[in-house]
Amino acid sequence: MLGIWGAGMIQISRARAAPSAWTFTIKPIREIVDKYIGDGIGWIDPFAGDNSPCEFTNDMHPDRKARWHMDAERFCHMIKMMNPRIVGGMFDPPYSYRQISEHYKENGLKARSIDTSSNFYNRVMNAMCDQIPVGGHTISCGWNSNGFGKNRGFEIVEILLVAHGTHHNDTIVTVERKVPTP
Repeated sequence: MLGIWGAGMIQISRARAAPSAWTFTIKPIREIVDKYIGDGIGWIDPFAGDNSPCEFTNDMHPDRKARWHMDAERFCHMIKMMNPRIVGGMFDPPYSYRQISEHYKENGLKARSIDTSSNFYNRVMNAMCDQIPVGGHTISCGWNSNGFGKNRGFEIVEILLVAHGTHHNDTIVTVERKVPTP
């Protein structure tokens, strides 16, 4: 365990598993997701793919099993307008700017420069974070542990490193809780 921000302790663990483009089919990742989201009711996932356990799912690709198929930021704004009871958010976007470009191309779109920069992630996180209540959680997957961050009102609760072997990047799962802001 590692203490951070002086407030509490963060649980950090490491597991090994084969990689998969379908993040939630990777056993240790599915286990940590299940631990926090339960039945998925009230959870939002703007990059859902085919295996998201969340109630409100979106994926830009029209062949995915997600309920909606639109730009992730637009999806988050739409959910906000619907005003459902949101309790948490899943954030499993393409992990690199190259992957973002490929994802857009696969969907017949051209990625703009604002789509292949940190602006892409920030726009979606900002659109999600206001919907998550104090005490609610976010689960972010990627190649870093930045998550939603302290500036958006979140504190890290748990980090899972999933090693995939050889020269494959680890998948890093960061679980955060929204805290009251002063």
